Amino acid sequence: MLTIGRHLIIECQGRHAHLSEQALETLLVTAAEAGGASVLKAHFHPFGTGQGITGVVLLAESHITVHTWPEHDYAAFDIFMCGDCRPLRAAEVITTACPDAVTSVQSIDRGLPFNAGHVSTNLSRSHSQSDPLSAG
Repeated sequence: MLTIGRHLIIECQGRHAHLSEQALETLLVTAAEAGGASVLKAHFHPFGTGQGITGVVLLAESHITVHTWPEHDYAAFDIFMCGDCRPLRAAEVITTACPDAVTSVQSIDRGLPFNAGHVSTNLSRSHSQSDPLSAG
């Protein structure tokens, strides 16, 4: 398999879910830099007082994203890096930022050829005349 990049999925229960927009941006940019990535742009959107935040740090080597649900004490981060980057170092920055949090990191090597016979989720859907994806 030709490995093109590594995708890390980080789940956090605890303080990560309650970080401010600025704190999350700083955390993700710091993580990107620790992983050896080049930050191109960052964009974050808070959903209102007491609600979550979604954000992305666009990298020359791919991206880091976050989605928080403070009402569930939960935050989800994705790190996808290609090239000579070190996504595990980026993940370490994120997971250690809130030492009392419970964290989980899953790693997926991304590349070709992928195992086309392996499906991890069922994406079946019903089709109707008004469904543009059902045409053809």
